[in-house]
Amino acid sequence: MKKLEINETTLQAASNQNENQAAAEAEKIVKRLKERSKYYIRVGDNYFKIVYRPDKEGKPYKDYLKLNKSTIIDDHTHGIIKYISKYDDFCMVASHTNYRQVINGFYNEYSELTHKPKQGNCETILKVIGHVFGEHYFDFALDYLQLLYTDPYQRLPILLLESQEKNTGKSTFANVVYKIFQDNAIKIGNNDLQSDFNSVWVKRLCIIVDETSLEKKGITQMLKRFSTETGKVTVNEKNKAQTEIDFFGKFLFISNEEGKALFIERDDPRWAVFKVPTFAEKGIKDDPLIDEKIEKEIPAFLHFLGQRTLKYSRQSRMYFNPVVYQTAQLQLYYNNSISKVAQYIKKLMVDTFDLFPQEENMKFGIADIMEELKTELRNVEREKVRFAIEKELNKTPQPRTHYTLYSRRSAETNPHYHPLKNGQNKVHYTFSKFEVETWKSTNDDF
Repeated sequence: MKKLEINETTLQAASNQNENQAAAEAEKIVKRLKERSKYYIRVGDNYFKIVYRPDKEGKPYKDYLKLNKSTIIDDHTHGIIKYISKYDDFCMVASHTNYRQVINGFYNEYSELTHKPKQGNCETILKVIGHVFGEHYFDFALDYLQLLYTDPYQRLPILLLESQEKNTGKSTFANVVYKIFQDNAIKIGNNDLQSDFNSVWVKRLCIIVDETSLEKKGITQMLKRFSTETGKVTVNEKNKAQTEIDFFGKFLFISNEEGKALFIERDDPRWAVFKVPTFAEKGIKDDPLIDEKIEKEIPAFLHFLGQRTLKYSRQSRMYFNPVVYQTAQLQLYYNNSISKVAQYIKKLMVDTFDLFPQEENMKFGIADIMEELKTELRNVEREKVRFAIEKELNKTPQPRTHYTLYSRRSAETNPHYHPLKNGQNKVHYTFSKFEVETWKSTNDDF
């Protein structure tokens, strides 16, 4: 009997051991399924896998890959389904200082920054900003980045950084923005922006376009519309139904094509264009560790932005008064955007003031200008000249009065030419030496 009791005890112990092993194994399986379930979400009736898709440089950005339920079960067994988090729908609520992943049962597609503000040194980042924007526009650039961080829904000017030369720091600044805002920033190419499918970039805060060359007027109109959008925009994704979202993206363009990377219309306040000097021009040596330094300094820089007081107050729908970011490089685009007729008139005024440097103001009627430019403007209607003067050069017609005509044609062909004092009596337009000197300073062709 004793031997039998030992056997029963042994069997019971073995049974308990098997149960414990089975429970431990089951616990491991559950733990593994819970861990893997973190990569999946159910939104409404659809399942998505959270993936990190490579951008055009091969760097990963967060995306959502729609999957069939059966595919997930095939990969991980049916047991994973009950551990996958469930949400009513997607939402897009941008915040860096009060982020929430789930809002009223909706899954927030906007990504939380992994950087946590911390007091410290951010000298490298500040030097990059100072180099790219210069001393005069340094506070504008800091305000711009501060608004991106603290108020992502505030509309801001479209930034264009350009220089024909390489090794200027344009891309380094773009990397600062890209690294700060992480999955909420994306780098795309010209083709992505011109494509009918905008889903890759339309949900991002910072849209960085490298090697920009987008002179088509239609592209500029699209950018203008998006940059001032206050309502919803359409999201076009290949092989999927269209949806709508609130657009709050900011564009940053990088280009080597000075003055012609984009079509920018005269006096359009949406654009902030900066020519970036080379490091050599500023006596700066290359730093092979600059990317690592920038990454390390981001928490300190965010702390700096969080504590800093904005220099500029809100003055327009793009926040800044356009005067704040009026640069010679932007003026170059304004100059290039006017018609050939207006360009010829500007060239005429530059040449005429050069021939008569003692004059502070000169007056010309439409007939005077057409006569002066009859070689360049053959068969051009009078109304086109009037449009160029009044609409493109912003001149207001002055009442009929006597004035002296200073003729470039006569001065260039006759070394003894002297203008006839008060020889004209017409409706006319006044051009000043000051504005002509401004034209010269912003156009190398003059």
